[in-house]
Amino acid sequence: MINLLLGLGAALAVILLSSLLSIKLWISVPIGILAGAGLFIWQGRKVQQELEKIFTRAGELLKKQQFEKAIEVMKEGYRFSSKQFLVKGSIDGQIGVVQYLRKKNEEAEPLLASASMQHYIAKAMLGILQWKRGEKKKAKETFNLALKSGKKESLLYAVYAYMLVEMGERDRAIEVLNQGLGICKGDERLITNRNLLQNGKALKMKVYGEQWYQFLLERPMLRQEAPPFARVSRRALRG
Repeated sequence: MINLLLGLGAALAVILLSSLLSIKLWISVPIGILAGAGLFIWQGRKVQQELEKIFTRAGELLKKQQFEKAIEVMKEGYRFSSKQFLVKGSIDGQIGVVQYLRKKNEEAEPLLASASMQHYIAKAMLGILQWKRGEKKKAKETFNLALKSGKKESLLYAVYAYMLVEMGERDRAIEVLNQGLGICKGDERLITNRNLLQNGKALKMKVYGEQWYQFLLERPMLRQEAPPFARVSRRALRG
């Protein structure tokens, strides 16, 4: 928010200064907008760089299974929440993922719920918790929202399909996989699982490796380590 206000202030200042210098409005307004946008982008990049440093430090602690220390490090990023949009949601999502991996669902769920929509891994985990609690309609709504930001992620369609199969909605699961193939064209993992469902067989989620096991729906369990920071959209950090 502060970065936006700084950008707007810079734009207004340039326009006012230009008017004092008798520069025509049709020239001063575009210049002011460019100046304001440039300042906003520059400030946003500074925030992003600081957040990436924080997440890197947290990742090192998570690899050592120092979970509480890692969470405290990630919370340092909250100080940037007033400067840039979506920062809080990004950090909430990261901490929520860590707590989910630790099976601390009561702590994880509110954080996953407040995660920014760009953090589709967090939203998928939230949908799984809702499904396990019997809130099928809400779980579907959560996955449909997650697909808006993670529409190019093959894994997300597969996890959604898995959940639908468990709900007894095999036909809808096939539709979701076909939806994924419409975007992730030629994805062999989606094709394989779609064909398995069409032939009345079970999904083979192991084709996604640890990406799949992080959802803790099937053994072998993912060992507790750093969550997949690299798979979080950078849009969530840029705001």
